[in-house]
Amino acid sequence: MRVEETPCICLKKDPGACDEKPYFINKEINEKLESFFLEIVVRAWNSYEDDELKLCTSIKQCLDQKFGPQWHVIVGEKFGSHFEAEANSFAYVKYKGRCFLMFRFG
Repeated sequence: MRVEETPCICLKKDPGACDEKPYFINKEINEKLESFFLEIVVRAWNSYEDDELKLCTSIKQCLDQKFGPQWHVIVGEKFGSHFEAEANSFAYVKYKGRCFLMFRFG
């Protein structure tokens, strides 16, 4: 019996394929919260992908609501940073060519 294999669309390397998932560049957060940080990036992107200010605002509001105030969010294609953050309150995520820096301080 011969089984024909159907190619998985997730294996394509073109833009917009399944390999366009968010991932951490660096992080210092509780392991149980990792999926939450990735999820809020995707949800914000789905609502405001063309407006970096609205991306930042929506992510910050979500973090402030869940964990309390003093969260800071930076979104861009390319930037440098040097900052201090509270312990276990830092995530740097890349998604669809943009970087999302989220940290709590203050």
